[in-house]
Amino acid sequence: MGHTDLLSSLDFLTTGTFVLSWYVSGFILMLWVIYDVLYVNTSVSKPLKIGWPIIIFFFSIIGLLLYLETCRAWGIANLKEDVKKKVHHSYVTPVFNKVTGSVIHCVAGDGLGIMTAMVIGRYMRVNFWSEFMAEYITGFFFGWILFQYPAMRSMGNSSAQSLWKGGRAEFFSMITLMTGMLLTMKLIQPHIVASAPLPNTYAFWGIAAFALFIGMIVTYPMNWWLVSIGWKHGMA
Repeated sequence: MGHTDLLSSLDFLTTGTFVLSWYVSGFILMLWVIYDVLYVNTSVSKPLKIGWPIIIFFFSIIGLLLYLETCRAWGIANLKEDVKKKVHHSYVTPVFNKVTGSVIHCVAGDGLGIMTAMVIGRYMRVNFWSEFMAEYITGFFFGWILFQYPAMRSMGNSSAQSLWKGGRAEFFSMITLMTGMLLTMKLIQPHIVASAPLPNTYAFWGIAAFALFIGMIVTYPMNWWLVSIGWKHGMA
């Protein structure tokens, strides 16, 4: 199978069967995770109690598997509340788990902003680069204000410090996330559809979720570095 044939095989992203099953399952799993972080896995940090449901809505079973593997200790439902915090802290301490938490912070907030700007931009029929810049700016501010700032504030930083530290972390995370999305939209999307699909099509939602997923993969190394130097703190 050639390079072009491989990319063309991704046309399943445009089908109603895939898109409907993906988002319906994502919605159902999102409801379960909301219940889980509120009543069972209660030691999850506040930003991630919002971030995980968003991630699982867009990434469905992949998002759920990430949550179970990196943020939910085995047997947590059977522990008393005073033990859960210690067990959870120990479970999310490994580097990969911490980095995944950092990535979730990034992709959940940024993804909401990006998708919002993408929907508006497509309906307004703006050109590619205008839409891309709108996605970047909107995603940056959603991630910065809704996720990075509260996370930094919860660690005892002042409002000014939280804005600075949150904005610094968001700047580097956003660059890599949008790089992954840019590569998807420029190099992969043309092999799947003839033109940028509108939000009232299955293709829009299938390709958008795929692009966000590629962006998540691309931003992992950057978030690994940010966690290693203490600029982000992962699951903690």
